Amino acid sequence: MLKKIPLLIIMMFWIVSCGWAEQWIESWFSDFENESFKMKIPSVWEVIEDKDTILPKARAWEIELAVTSTNFNTGFANNMLILSDDLDSLTTAKDYSMLNNVWASSDYIDYKKLATKNVVFADWTESVLYEFEAKYNKDTPLLKFIQTANICNTNKAYFITVALNTNIEDITRYEDFITSFECK
Repeated sequence: MLKKIPLLIIMMFWIVSCGWAEQWIESWFSDFENESFKMKIPSVWEVIEDKDTILPKARAWEIELAVTSTNFNTGFANNMLILSDDLDSLTTAKDYSMLNNVWASSDYIDYKKLATKNVVFADWTESVLYEFEAKYNKDTPLLKFIQTANICNTNKAYFITVALNTNIEDITRYEDFITSFECK
């Protein structure tokens, strides 16, 4: 009987922990919506409300959404930034994403592509998602980036970037909220 108690304890721990994990996953996302798009974002991340004064101006793009984790790891918090661009010519989300990856590969320091995959957004737009490691500049740490783009109403591009610590290996849940993006 004493030999069965540790096994019983291990089984109870496994059952309880699996139940908590499932509950945690279900509550991992919350809904975000503005006048242009809607999507899921991590429920434990915060929307940066004062993005225009806190964040640097991003080239010719407008900052549409900035969210950040409240957990800092080695001085960095995982985050997501969505930039918009008014298009002068027709293009696809795939082409826009590929063009931005060419820019990233030449503009970031120590760029190393990890993966490329085709994705489909919640509004059925097809695009390309890039996973790579790089530095913003020589003073910043090496980060993992996930980038893609979507086009809304044929003339508005949305460039989506998630920046993560490099110790995150499985990016599935990040892909899930990125591809939940839906044009309105």
